[in-house]
Amino acid sequence: MADALRALLDSGKLSEEDCLWIARGLDKKEKEKEKEKEKKVDGWISSDEEEEVDEEYRRQVQESWGFDIDFHVRIPRSGIYPHELGTRQPPCDVALYGRFGVHCFNFDKGRKLQFMRIPKYNMGIGIWNYYYITVEVKDLVDDSAHILQSSGTGCFPMNGEHLRVVTEIYRLKPEKPAEEEEEEGDEEAAAVDDDELFYKGRMPNFLSEPKQADDHRLRFYEVQEQDICENDWLRLYTDYALYCYWQDNEVAFKSCLPAEINKIVVETFETHTDPSLKLKSTNAIFHINFTAKSCDYISVVRRTKDGRRGHIILEISTWTPTHP
Repeated sequence: MADALRALLDSGKLSEEDCLWIARGLDKKEKEKEKEKEKKVDGWISSDEEEEVDEEYRRQVQESWGFDIDFHVRIPRSGIYPHELGTRQPPCDVALYGRFGVHCFNFDKGRKLQFMRIPKYNMGIGIWNYYYITVEVKDLVDDSAHILQSSGTGCFPMNGEHLRVVTEIYRLKPEKPAEEEEEEGDEEAAAVDDDELFYKGRMPNFLSEPKQADDHRLRFYEVQEQDICENDWLRLYTDYALYCYWQDNEVAFKSCLPAEINKIVVETFETHTDPSLKLKSTNAIFHINFTAKSCDYISVVRRTKDGRRGHIILEISTWTPTHP
């Protein structure tokens, strides 16, 4: 078509302006054809125009907070997609997010729920994937079974860390849809005003030993073997540290499990009469030395809360001693 227009222009039968208008018209028609092709793909809307959201999908997302979505509803391209696992194991990052959600709930509520399995999870796709994970748990106090719902996502590293994960929701599944758990006090009440306590800024360097100076001694606690037995989330933090190193290679991460904890030093500005209670500090830094598949690793894991309900943040950096 372009050659034909060029010939008509050269012969003088069409002016340059006429050729320009014809070309624009053809281009417009081609674009309209492309839009028509994109308008419907396998029954799903896929046009440049704003996508109409299925009302049933919208209702399910609002009532369940994203945790319970049926496969039969029409899910928008930027929506939340359900994944039923059955007997299959979840992806490594989903499993870690699920375990982290249980830990955050126990840490925040003073409960003793044990992670059992993940029967399903829903995933939203964006710059970072965000997950709505359903976890089967057991209460170790009375041996009762419960369903815990936890939402988490990764974020852009902000302080020089290698991996940053955030929980946004952790709760027991309500008996009725859209029912919200009662919370005591203002959700912003837990916010830390002191920048030192909040641990803002660049990630600290790894410490192999507690600092011994008098002004530092109260900040540190070396974790004992009994602490690890009583607080299984320390193994979770170690698994996260290993995952941080191998996050782009899930096969390698799986092959390195289980990791063996050699030493953990806790650092926090929060004061406790019993040094072991530093493990329960809202904001704390964990210096972890561990071994996996005959390879030694060192890691810094920083746990903080920003005062927003449901938010607990882990910032993680991991190295091998020969490649810091």
